[in-house]
Amino acid sequence: MFHSTLRIGLVAIAALGIAGAAANANSSPQGSDLACGINTVTEHGMLAIEGVLQSPTALSGEYRFALKSQGAGGSTNIRQGGQFSAAAGTALSLGKVMVNAGADVDIDFVITANGKQLDCSTPLATLT
Repeated sequence: MFHSTLRIGLVAIAALGIAGAAANANSSPQGSDLACGINTVTEHGMLAIEGVLQSPTALSGEYRFALKSQGAGGSTNIRQGGQFSAAAGTALSLGKVMVNAGADVDIDFVITANGKQLDCSTPLATLT
């Protein structure tokens, strides 16, 4: 689970600070270059939260993207999921929601492919 009070600027700073650690945490146990995680963008007082998958090879499977938020505007409980097919070398959006930028957010983003499950609930570290 990824739990944090997400604020303008802090998300970007935190993502930059942990990018190196996230790259290792998001790779599959077999050492492939598969990466997945949470991408966030703040605009006009709203926070867009997106689950993203990047794979150097074509990949298909299933995903679960669940989000709970609590803030001044109320609470939200959203669940998205289903099957996906990712093209090689292309970032694929797997679930996207918008919440108040000041909300406390819990995210559960899981990908299942080739019989293996990968927890992708941390900030995305882009592959180079």
